[in-house]
Amino acid sequence: MLRSRHSRVICIGAGAAGLYFSTLCHEALVLERNDRPGRKLLITGGGGCNFTHDLPPSELSLHYPDRRTFVSPALHAHGADAIRARFRSLSLESIVTEDGKVFPRSRDAHDVLYALEKASGTIVTGCHVEEVHRKDDHFVIGTDMGLFTSDTLIIATGGLSYPATGSTGDGFAFARSLGHTVVPPRPALCRLELESALPECEGISLDEVRLVLDGHKTRGPILFTRTGVSGPAVMNLSRYATGDSVLRICFRDVDEAAIRSLEARRKAVNAMASALSLPDRLVRALLPSVVDKTIAQLTKEDMKTCARMLRDFSSPCSTSGCMKTATVTRGGVCVDEVDRRTFASRLCPGLNIIGEALDVDGECGGYNLTFAFASAYAAAKAIVSR
Repeated sequence: MLRSRHSRVICIGAGAAGLYFSTLCHEALVLERNDRPGRKLLITGGGGCNFTHDLPPSELSLHYPDRRTFVSPALHAHGADAIRARFRSLSLESIVTEDGKVFPRSRDAHDVLYALEKASGTIVTGCHVEEVHRKDDHFVIGTDMGLFTSDTLIIATGGLSYPATGSTGDGFAFARSLGHTVVPPRPALCRLELESALPECEGISLDEVRLVLDGHKTRGPILFTRTGVSGPAVMNLSRYATGDSVLRICFRDVDEAAIRSLEARRKAVNAMASALSLPDRLVRALLPSVVDKTIAQLTKEDMKTCARMLRDFSSPCSTSGCMKTATVTRGGVCVDEVDRRTFASRLCPGLNIIGEALDVDGECGGYNLTFAFASAYAAAKAIVSR
């Protein structure tokens, strides 16, 4: 059991943001509730850890919906090139894939975590922070290992997504207790549950479809699950899902004339699947009413239905129950209450909030880790210079 201990700087959370901060501000004491740091980092990019995206800062900022202005200073100060250079200085070489994602050369997230841990300051693991408050000119941090005090406090606790990795949302409670507003958290970068799911299509993936969710449009790969859809294009849209959202999918831009022109003697499902380069199983699930018909046997109404389902399949959708597997959290500490250049609180002197604890969420592709590292760099630079 640790006794009451003072450190000039204390950081709560040894995830991506907290670890990166610790490599830059060695005097900081990092308190981590898990038995080891960076648990969520290890599952990023399917275990390969795409830790940033090879774009200039002005283009990087475009991948943070609603938060482009807020993230811009941090990304300009410490963008993808700087992050890669920083890891290179920690003996971690990286590679860029064709789509711009940056991975460690080994494609192993353990190497990213090892590089950060090796360069970090003091980390106390298995330390559950229970409460935080400001007293006079310092912070008092109550934990199950005793009392800690600090002049400067960093909240780097992440959000609520993927709680199995230790993301419990504790940081939101700490921020509230220090006077901050917390935007209600919701899952983002997650699957969508469909009311009209196609369980018989589970496992089918498509490289390029058009999606519309409540007016928000995108295109890209999707994957069918037993209860809905997933994949990069779906995950990027998931942040907009509400209780009454409807997802529209254009599998192929086809009309009745195109269907009518297919070989009359062929089974309708097989003919459409072949002509449109779609899996037979998907077309069969979309169009059960014509499974036994040939093209010649399709009525005018049949053709209308076929064209509509292939061009504009729609279903009510939600992210209900997805927080436990979501990649990031939408919501968190209100960004209006934080200085976007230093990530210092505008309400509580000596407090900085970085990474996913803030109401910032980026798209798929390494953007959320980019912000975690950039915000950690900005806070560390400001604190060390003080």
